[in-house]
Amino acid sequence: MSNPPRLPIPPLKDTLDRFIKRLEPLQDEKQNSRMRKVVYSPENLDLLESLHEKLINYDKELAQEQPESSYIERFWYDSYLEYDASVVLNVNPFFQLQDDPTIVDTSATDSGPYGYSTVQVKRAAKLTTSILKFIRELRHGTMKPDIIKGTHLSMDQYKKLFGSSRIPPGPGEQSCHLQTDTTSHHVIVMYKSQFYWFDVLDINNDPIFSTPEEIEWNLYSIIMDGNNTKNINGGTLPFGVFTTESRRVWSNIRDYIFRSEDPSNWKILKIIESALFVICLDDVSFGDSAKDKRELAKSLLCGTSKIELDFKKTNVPLNVQHGTCLNRWFDKLQLIITKNGKAGINFEHTGFDGHTVLRLAIDIYTDSILSFARGVSKNVPDIFDNRNGTIIKGDNSLEMNSEQSNLANLITIPRKLEWKAGNFLLSSLHFAETRISDCISQYEFVTLDFDKFGGDHIKSLFKCSPDAFTQQIFQIAYYALYGKFETTYEPAMTKGFQNGRTEAIRTVTPQCKKFVKSLFDRNATDDDRKTYLQQACKEHSTITRECSMGLGQDRHLYALYSIWNLWYKDSMPLPPIFQDKSWSILNTNVISTSNCGNPCLKNFGFGPVTANGFGIGYIIRDNSISIVVSSRHRQTHRFVSLIERSLLEVNHIFSRDLDEVMDEASRVTPNQSSDYLVGMHRDARNSSTSIAKSKDLRFLLGGYDYFDVSVSG
Repeated sequence: MSNPPRLPIPPLKDTLDRFIKRLEPLQDEKQNSRMRKVVYSPENLDLLESLHEKLINYDKELAQEQPESSYIERFWYDSYLEYDASVVLNVNPFFQLQDDPTIVDTSATDSGPYGYSTVQVKRAAKLTTSILKFIRELRHGTMKPDIIKGTHLSMDQYKKLFGSSRIPPGPGEQSCHLQTDTTSHHVIVMYKSQFYWFDVLDINNDPIFSTPEEIEWNLYSIIMDGNNTKNINGGTLPFGVFTTESRRVWSNIRDYIFRSEDPSNWKILKIIESALFVICLDDVSFGDSAKDKRELAKSLLCGTSKIELDFKKTNVPLNVQHGTCLNRWFDKLQLIITKNGKAGINFEHTGFDGHTVLRLAIDIYTDSILSFARGVSKNVPDIFDNRNGTIIKGDNSLEMNSEQSNLANLITIPRKLEWKAGNFLLSSLHFAETRISDCISQYEFVTLDFDKFGGDHIKSLFKCSPDAFTQQIFQIAYYALYGKFETTYEPAMTKGFQNGRTEAIRTVTPQCKKFVKSLFDRNATDDDRKTYLQQACKEHSTITRECSMGLGQDRHLYALYSIWNLWYKDSMPLPPIFQDKSWSILNTNVISTSNCGNPCLKNFGFGPVTANGFGIGYIIRDNSISIVVSSRHRQTHRFVSLIERSLLEVNHIFSRDLDEVMDEASRVTPNQSSDYLVGMHRDARNSSTSIAKSKDLRFLLGGYDYFDVSVSG
C-alpha cells in the first residue's frame, strides 16, 4: 500500500482570499476595509510571497529527507510543546466509553469475586486486554488501515500512541519534548495516588495475558495493597500531581529529581515515562443523575477536587485533597476506570488527534464486548488479527514462582514504585495540589443528552449535514445569549495526506448569520428560515470539504508565520497581516468545538481554549446528540439550555405545518407535549401558508422581546 500524498500548500492568493472571507462576518465594515487594505498591500504581499517561496522550498527538502512528513509537522508540534501552561484543561481532551452491558454493577454490594471492586477490576481487565491486542497489531504491522470513502488515511499518528510521554524542558531549553519508547512492554497502574507497574507484552510484542481473567488478579492485588498502605498524614504521596503544573515548574522539579544523590525517584520517573500507558483505578463512583454526569466528565477531563474541611472528623487532617485529580499522570495516555465501572480515556494531544484515539476507543470497546460473546460461542468474529503467535502466559497467583519469572525475563507480578520525598518535594507537592484545585474550581462542565432526534432526522427532515446543522445550533444559542457572533473553530481531519493533522473550519459565515438572525426577525417567515438554514449548512459543508483537502487558511498562514519567527525575524520585517487585529481575532477561538462521534462513545469533551471561551465536544448519533460544554466563569448551564431549546425550535419550525394540519384534523387544542417549551405558541392565522411567522423565539431571550437593532446590525 502506497503512502498517502503529501499535504498540499495552497496558493497564497487562495489562502488570503479565504482569510478575508472567514474574517468578514466577524468584523464591522470599517475593520473589514482596513483588513483588506493591509492584506493586499504591496508590502504585505511581497513579504508573504517571499515566505511562501521559502515554505515551498522547505517542504521540498523535507520530502527528500523525511518522506513521511508534512510542511506543518514541525510547526504543529512546536505549538503544543512550547506551550508553558498546564496541559490540564488546556491540552488534554477525554473520551467516555459507553457502559459495558455484559458486566453487572455490583460496586454497592460486597458480592463477586473481588468484593466491592469486582466491576472495576473486570472492566479494567477487559479493556486492558483489548488495548494489548491493539498494540500487538500495531507493532506487528497487521493493523487494518483507516479508510474513509475509499481513501486510505495516514497511519503515522499511531506510532506515538503508546510508550509516549510529554517531557518538560531541560535546563536552558524552551520547549517540551515528545518522547516515544518503541520497546516499551509494561504498564503503570495508579490507585489512590500510588504507582505500580508490571510487564504486559513479551519480547515479541505479544500479550502476556491472553484473557482478561489473567490480568484481574494483578489489578485486584493492587487495590488491596493500596487500601492497606498508610503514608504521611494518613494519606499517600500524589506524585502524579506534578504533571498538572506549568511546564516551567514541572521542569524545575524534574531537574531537582535528576540531580538528587539518591537516584530512586529518577528511576521511577523513567519507568513511568516509558510505560505503554497508564491505568487509573479511581476509588469513586458516579451515577446517572445530571450532577453525576457533570462530575464524571470533570473527573475524566481534569479530575475532581475534594477537600476535607469537616472539623468534626478529628481523625482526618484538615485541608487534605481527596479528589481524583491526584490519581492521574497527564503527560501520557490514560485509561480511567471508576469504582462502578465507568470508563474513559484522557490523552496528551501533541502526537495524535481525536480521530486516532477514536479508532482505539472503537476497537477496544467492541473487542471487550465481543469477549463476552466468545465465552458463549467460538464463532464470534475477532476485530483484531487472530494470529497464532506465541503467547507467554504468566502464573498470576499472588506468589509467582521466581524461577519462571526469571526464565521469561518478565515482571508479571505488580511492583510498587516507592517515591522518596524530602522537604522540597513535599512542599512542591502541596503547592501543585493547591494550584490544580484552584484551576479546577474555576471551570464548569455541563452535559446534554438530547434524545428528541439525531442525525437521521436532521438528514431526512432538515435536508442538512448533521454536523453543519449542529454547528448552526451553537451559533443560535450564543447569539441568543450575547447578541453577537464570535470566532468559532471546528477541526477538519486532513489524514488523507501524509502526516496530516487538522485544518480549521470556521462556522460563522454570511449565510450562518443570515439564518441565525432570521430566527429573531419579526419579518422573517418559516420558509425563509428553512432556506437560510440549508444555505448555511451547504456553505459549512463546502468549507469542511475544502479543509479536508488541505485547502484552508489557518495552517498555511501559521506555517508562514512560523517560518518568519524561526528563521527570518532578525532579517525580515513581520508581514503586516500578522500585526492586524483580524489575525488576533482569527486566533481567539471563543467557541471551540469538535465532533468526535461513534456509538461506542457516551461523551467527549475538552476545556475552552480562551479564558472567555466555551469548549464544546459533541457526538451525533442516529437518534440522539450528546454534548459536553466547558467554560471558565461563564454561564455554561444557561448556554447549554439554549442549545437544547434551539434544537427544539428549529425542529418546531420544520414541523409546524404538519402540527397545524394534525391539530385541524383532530380539532383539539395542542397539548403540552406539542409545545416544546412553556410560552411557545403558534400564529394560527398564518399557519400552513408561505408567510408563516414564528413568535416562539422570545423564550431564547429569557422572556425579552426580539431585539431588532441587533438583527439588522
